[in-house]
Amino acid sequence: MNKEEREAVLNTPHLPSDAGEYADGLMDMMNRIPLGWGRWISCGSGWYKIITEANEQLKFIDPDYEIHQVKEKYGTLRYYIGSKFDYESIESKVMKTIIDYAEYLSEHTCEECGTAEWGTEVETRATHGWLSTNCKQCYDKRYSG
Repeated sequence: MNKEEREAVLNTPHLPSDAGEYADGLMDMMNRIPLGWGRWISCGSGWYKIITEANEQLKFIDPDYEIHQVKEKYGTLRYYIGSKFDYESIESKVMKTIIDYAEYLSEHTCEECGTAEWGTEVETRATHGWLSTNCKQCYDKRYSG
């Protein structure tokens, strides 16, 4: 792959095929990723609602904020951003709270199907050296025989 092809891959938003009703929100998020960083979101469709809602709230505070990464890591969501606000500002602290809450929700929401209902046994499990947060049904479907 030459330099131009690499830049095209990095700078083109990669909308997940399962984006569904979250396609516009995910596209907005990927367009907030700076050029050259790789415009994709790395989490399962069960978390699309969480991340697109967080994006809407963050945009309200800083319409020009940048997304550096949105991904699954160690079985939960990670949402990294850049903002015009100083780290100690009230706006920055509110933005951090929004992100912390989204990450908290991911701990209790199946990354595959999005269920977060009481009693669905959503938990983070280690399988084959990888952590994932799934409901029992999605876990069994993915990892059973």
